[in-house]
Parts: sequence; structure tokens; C-alpha cells
Amino acid sequence: MSAAAPAEQAEADVLVGRCYTKARRHPLVIGKLPGGGQLLGGPYTVPQAIVIAVSFTLLILLRDVWAHFGLLNVLIAPGVAYGLGLVVRHVHVDGRGPLAAAGSLVGLLAAPSDGRIGGRPMKALRSHLAQGVCTVTWHTPASEPGAAPVALLRPAAAAAEDANEGPRSGSPAGTSAAAGPRARSWVGAALAAERG
Repeated sequence: MSAAAPAEQAEADVLVGRCYTKARRHPLVIGKLPGGGQLLGGPYTVPQAIVIAVSFTLLILLRDVWAHFGLLNVLIAPGVAYGLGLVVRHVHVDGRGPLAAAGSLVGLLAAPSDGRIGGRPMKALRSHLAQGVCTVTWHTPASEPGAAPVALLRPAAAAAEDANEGPRSGSPAGTSAAAGPRARSWVGAALAAERG
């Protein structure tokens, strides 16, 4: 190994952190003239031009509804269209123009409610009955010689049932319930029979 190898290793271990500010995008504008001049009130962004054209067209088509002011109608239609264009220029929703925000809202409303998997709408799964087994097994504590017997906490109904029932089916007549584990399901009984 050469003496330059540790220096190269030290340079490779250096961490570099960079911090970037919010990106500034210069929008495409309409209305800059080749000689350096501008259109009246311009330059206009593409969304502004679209809003001005569409609103002016709608106002002309629907003039029977709103145009009852005589000669002022000539000033109202372009004034409202230009005003809407200024609103589109200066209003921003989360740093985006209102048309981009409206497009995102339309996309959100048109999206499937359950989401997408692999680009396709996810279908809701049909409901089905889920079955399970619960096994409760317990051992009664073996009392030591000379110690007082330990009382088990059991519901009164289960204790009365055991007293009225006598020996359990499948167990020899002389065995008591305290001799081994007790199971309350067929799975527990099968496991107990396999172990015993």
C-alpha cells in the first residue's frame, strides 16, 4: 500500500451536505414583443390568457342574461375578463396557480375512493365470516403436604355444574377434577389426551 491510500480513504469518508431553497420557476409568458415592449397590461401567463379568453367568450354568449346597462355593456365584458385574469395572476394556492390547484382537485375527486394498486382501481374485498377457535386450559395447583388447599376462582355456575355432573365423560370414575388439566374445547381436550 502506498502512503496516498489513507489520504484517499479519508477523502472518501467526508460527508457533504447541501441545502436548496425553494425553486423559482419563471412562467411562460405571452405579450413580450421582440423589441422589448409589452402588450397592454401584460405580459400574461398562459393560465391568464385562457381565463381572459374563456370568460370574455362566456360573457358575450350570455349577454342576454347580464347585459342590461346600455352602453356600459361594452366596458363591462372586457373589464370583468381582464379582472379575472389579474386574479389568476396573483392568487396562489400552496405556491401553485389556481388552475393547477383546480386541476389537482378535479384529479382528487375523480380518483377511486379505495385508491389504486399497480395503476388500477382497487376493488373492495367481499366480506366473509372468519372462524376461530379459543381453547382455555388450566392446571389446578398441587397442594404441598401440610399446606392449606388453594381455592380456585371459578364462576359459581361452573362450580355448580361440576357438582351436579359427577365424573366427566371420558374420564375414569375415580379420578377427580384436580388431578390434571381441564379443557373447555375439543381442541384442548385433544391436546390434553395427546399429552397424557
